[in-house]
Order: sequence, then structure tokens, then C-alpha cells
Amino acid sequence: MKPLSPLKRRAYLILFAALFCAVVPLALLFAGGWQYKSGYGFVQIGGIFVSVPVSNASITLNGKEVGVSGFFDRTFYLSDLAPSSYVLQVERDGYYAWSRTIVVEPQIVTVATVVMVPKDIRAMRLVPVTQTPVASTSRAVSAAEYRALLAAFDIAATSSVARGGTVSGALLSVEDGDVLLKWPHEDRRPPDNFCGRPSFCASEIELEGDRPIATSAVFFGDGVVYATRTGGIFFTDPDIRPTQLVVPLYAHGGTDVRVVGGRLIVHDEDELYEIEGL
Repeated sequence: MKPLSPLKRRAYLILFAALFCAVVPLALLFAGGWQYKSGYGFVQIGGIFVSVPVSNASITLNGKEVGVSGFFDRTFYLSDLAPSSYVLQVERDGYYAWSRTIVVEPQIVTVATVVMVPKDIRAMRLVPVTQTPVASTSRAVSAAEYRALLAAFDIAATSSVARGGTVSGALLSVEDGDVLLKWPHEDRRPPDNFCGRPSFCASEIELEGDRPIATSAVFFGDGVVYATRTGGIFFTDPDIRPTQLVVPLYAHGGTDVRVVGGRLIVHDEDELYEIEGL
């Protein structure tokens, strides 16, 4: 094999040097989390980690389906996202649609914990065994149980402490008719539901919005249930990011609500109801 001429050696050297100068910066960009995104150019990417509590739910990002939850597969990592705002939506038959506007920032994974609320929610009237229950709309309980449930409403329910889930460590209170979820730990970053964007987190979330004046609030399931003076009782998913999920549970105003032994109980004048299906 003939050795390369000096001219060819020089040409190959220049070619390899040019390739090196082109490839190395690109490799460093990718190693630093930079990618080219159409419409954005070279940007440092981020991601969204989604946790879905039910199977057979469709997950869409900006209207495009990115996954369907299964019996075991209920977490999704949406990677390689350019810094921007994204509309994340989760839907399943028989449940209220869940939606959030998620802000993605460079080299940060934003957490979105989905709350799915069934549409088949019922208020079952509780009656002592001394009364005759109405079929399908009432349920008889012992006189002792009825008295214990009634006695729970003698305890103030304007403040409570979350004990798990996405609101762990947060404080719930009703102040001047507003339902507030507070993060009191100055030395700890709050959960993502307190953060409108990853780089900015609030210490307080107002939950009832423009609804009537709230009178009491309790943690229940994956969210908060609060009673209002004239509008009834509502369930909400505590999150500062739009759009907040609000589901009406009981339509009568002037009622009160408590969690007793893991059950959601409503006190309406002289009657007790249990909210089922939530």
C-alpha cells in the first residue's frame, strides 16, 4: 500500500481537526443537558415526573397522548422538554378530568401528583336504628355510633395537620372565611404543589378561591374538603398551579364536615350524612 502523499495527509489532518472542533462542543452541550428543540434552538432541557393513582387513565401533554396508566405502570417520566409551560391532563371514564399547567425549567424535574376523583359520589343519610331507613338513600347505624358521630362536631375543625401524601408537613386552616394551606418549615423546600414554577415556591395556597365564605376544612384522601356558609361542601386538590380541581360534594349551605374514623361525615341541621365514593 502506497503511503499517503504530504498533500493528502495535510487534507486528512485538517478534516479530522474540523470534525473534532464540531463534535466536541456538541458532545459537551449534550452532556450539560443541552439539546436542539425545534422552535427553541439549543436549550437546556427539563422534565416532568407524573404519578397517576388509577389504571386505564390517558395522560396528555399539550393535547398529545404520552401514555396510558396500567395496573402496575402508574408513573411516567416525560423527559427532554424545552423550558416552557405545558398543559398536563389526565382523563379516565367515570372520573373528573385532572389538569395542571406545569412550568418546566432547565435541568429540573417537576413533580405532578395526579388526584382522580370519581363522579359517582353519594351523600348517604345516617339514621339511628330506632328510625326506619329509606331504601337506597339512608343507612341505619347503632344509637351509640350515631351519638359518637354527632359528638365529633363539638370539636373545632378549623385547623389540622396533613399526615401523608403530597401535603405532608403542611398546615390547613380557615382564617376569615379563607381556606389556607401553609408550609411552615422555613428550612425545608415545600412540595411541588406549592411551586408555581420550580424556581419560585409560595408558603401559602388559598384553596376556596371565589367561592362563598368557608367555615371549616379537613384533610381527606389526597385533598382537602371544606364547608362554606352558603355554597355547600367541596373537595379540592391543593395545588397552586392552575387549574385547581374543585368537586362539589354536598349542595346545602350552612353545613359542617368532619373526618371520623376515616369516614367523611356531614352535619346538616339535625341530620348526619356520610359522603361515599370519594
